[in-house]
Amino acid sequence: MGLGGGKLFVITAGMMSENTAAHDLALRMMGDERMAIFFVGYADPDTPAGRLRAAKQGETFLFSAGGGEGTRKCEIDEFDLTAHANRDDLLNFVGEVNPRTVLLGHGDQDAREWFEEQIRARHPNIKIIQPGPGKEVEV
Repeated sequence: MGLGGGKLFVITAGMMSENTAAHDLALRMMGDERMAIFFVGYADPDTPAGRLRAAKQGETFLFSAGGGEGTRKCEIDEFDLTAHANRDDLLNFVGEVNPRTVLLGHGDQDAREWFEEQIRARHPNIKIIQPGPGKEVEV
């Protein structure tokens, strides 16, 4: 699909992980000064989206392993419209609620592992479950 002609794409893969439409579109758009990419919500700094957000205008950077390097020429802007809580707020919430069990079922593997490590360090008596996709959970 051509990118010209006043098109608007709303893509939900906010981290721009490889093999997503967001990743492929960003690769095509970031090198064109006529394009703009707007972010809504959090993007982990170690993801393609995080690296793109951090890149300065005209800067060449590693976008992703599969996509390689790119030069950011497009406009970038950010809007804080997310319903997600930040990591510290979620960790503080675990401490306030003090549950017996925490089920980690959202986010990529690295993010879930980070939360498990942090919860175990702060609250060693809390049981942590990370089920695989489609797995039943007994609490």
